[in-house]
Amino acid sequence: MKILLDPSALVKRYLDEPGRAAVQAALAQAHQVAVAAHCRAELVSALAAHREALPEPELQRLLGLLQADFEDFERVALDRRVEALSQALLLRHSRLPASDALHLAAAQACGADRLITADPRQAEAARAEGLATQLIEES
Repeated sequence: MKILLDPSALVKRYLDEPGRAAVQAALAQAHQVAVAAHCRAELVSALAAHREALPEPELQRLLGLLQADFEDFERVALDRRVEALSQALLLRHSRLPASDALHLAAAQACGADRLITADPRQAEAARAEGLATQLIEES
């Protein structure tokens, strides 16, 4: 199965947050893992936001793990197709943030079998578009 993880879910691979076990299980079951091209920047931002709680060596270890993961992940480019898909999604789902639309469009463009997200609004839009979706519960 090919999955696409958005940053709200994938960050749980790196930080000990509720839902981490579900993300680890999804990664273990997937044959192929895809991410939107801009996912890495969002993850680095999330890790940087935890900088006060993470000792510098731990932050560097997590950034190294992220680097290694992204060498293995399929990165879906933000190309004209993804841009067009995201624009159509935004017109159909007016409450969907643009970044979420880009992740959902990336899932559509790469033919992901399932979107993994911790964002209920994104999950709702994905399901409305007919994309199998796993909502990672935060509690």
